[in-house]
Amino acid sequence: MKVAEIMRILQEEMKAAVVATVDKTGKPHARYVNIGVANEEGVFFMTHPKTNFYQQLQDNPHIAITAMKEEGYLIQVIRMEGEVRELGKEKLERVLANNPYVKQVYPNQEEQSAIHVFQLYRGEGFYHSLTQGHKYIFKIGK
Repeated sequence: MKVAEIMRILQEEMKAAVVATVDKTGKPHARYVNIGVANEEGVFFMTHPKTNFYQQLQDNPHIAITAMKEEGYLIQVIRMEGEVRELGKEKLERVLANNPYVKQVYPNQEEQSAIHVFQLYRGEGFYHSLTQGHKYIFKIGK
């Protein structure tokens, strides 16, 4: 399976994933995020600078992402570990375009315009079809 297909599944079929970070004291934190864009360049997601999530990403750029989809017989899991970088407002429009929840999380234009985009740009991923036994390890970034 090619990276492009794995990323398509993540963005279009799974749509949300759990992102794990650690804070300054080493305490782990996890939260669901909407996958704005996922492609061979990495995974793009957003957060607001006033959140603990944003601060954790600033303090330590290493994250883990896990997503799962169950549909009938097929159970798919995608895991990734790597480094993120802040893109700020770059790609914001593209990330917002695929996010059906943005108006609930950030209800007004002022809050939406303050959102920053992050990119998981380097790391390693693992795709596993639990029911079919397919396993693929892939690289993120060059």
